[in-house]
Amino acid sequence: MEGDTRKIKCRLAAFDLDGTLLSSDHTLSSENRDALRELAANDILVVLVSGRMHRSIQPVSDQIGLENPIISYNGAMVRHATTGEVYHHTPVPADYAIAVVEDCRKQGLHLNYCLNDELYVAQKNAWSDLYETRTGVPATPVGDLRELAGETPTKLLIIHTPEKLQPLLKRFQTDYTAKLYVTQTQAEYIEFMNPEVTKGRALSALANRFNIPMDTVVAFGDSYNDESLLKTAGFGIAMANGVPPILACADYTTTTNDDNGVAKAISDLIL
Repeated sequence: MEGDTRKIKCRLAAFDLDGTLLSSDHTLSSENRDALRELAANDILVVLVSGRMHRSIQPVSDQIGLENPIISYNGAMVRHATTGEVYHHTPVPADYAIAVVEDCRKQGLHLNYCLNDELYVAQKNAWSDLYETRTGVPATPVGDLRELAGETPTKLLIIHTPEKLQPLLKRFQTDYTAKLYVTQTQAEYIEFMNPEVTKGRALSALANRFNIPMDTVVAFGDSYNDESLLKTAGFGIAMANGVPPILACADYTTTTNDDNGVAKAISDLIL
């Protein structure tokens, strides 16, 4: 529905970060920043929604000047940007977490272990360096992640080449059916979360908390983990660089993340 000129009634606007609000170099453009500031100035609740850790989303929120809740870890955590209040947290059960740790250890796969908004790895390497470059979060090496047995991490994340991850994604989704939510969030990422976790569920709970009807909620996304976000919102907007399932489920497609697609859609459809 690109080119649609109708205006949307919007009381809450939710934005994925990587591939959506942020450019391909993982920075926030002044155009997108100003567009979100204008939404907030018009009494629209602006919510950042990402698979990232909360601490990695916080600097983006600060750049915009938001004082709102942040949905992080693909919906596993909802925490206020300025007060630090945790609205809810749904971690990975300990027994499934250690099973993923052992599986990755046997296969020699790099695994990020997110616990208490800290990032742990077995050893620092090129994959942990890539994640730090993209998100600004440094990894703490612990030697053996099995030392964390019994803990309930918020999220687990495998990082590898897209070619390596494609067959692994299907296998992990089969192995952990009904046990964990397994999704691909970027070409190099496979993420594991509690099966009750999705961005869409977190968005719905937050809208309900603020008594905002879902038909006045607008959501922006580009990747597989954004499908529940766009389907839950009253109006879903896909980026032109989005994956096929996102383009198929969206109500509207804007330009790419590198062409300030978020700012363009806000100008055309909301403000």
